[in-house]
Amino acid sequence: MARKYFRISEVISVCSVSEDFVRGLEHEKLITSITRKNEKVYSLDQVDRIRVAHSLIDELGVNLEGVEVALHMREQIVQMRRQMEELLNRFEARLRNDRRRQR
Repeated sequence: MARKYFRISEVISVCSVSEDFVRGLEHEKLITSITRKNEKVYSLDQVDRIRVAHSLIDELGVNLEGVEVALHMREQIVQMRRQMEELLNRFEARLRNDRRRQR
């Protein structure tokens, strides 16, 4: 089973970033943490946001404002993909039902 939450030390290791980088993203409200068992942790989607932010900044020279825009657009794309998947599933179910009725 995949882990759902990561401590900051794990995030730093997995994403190859510094604690200051993570804290900076959190300060800019580009990521959020939660507290579990009196410890600040990050969900898998937030770890992914940290990874993407680091790539944008480190490899492409994007500033924090650009990172914010890119992360927002990425979320919208993911949401649109889910909606398209749902519509496709409904359409396929309707086709199956129509074929059954025709028999």
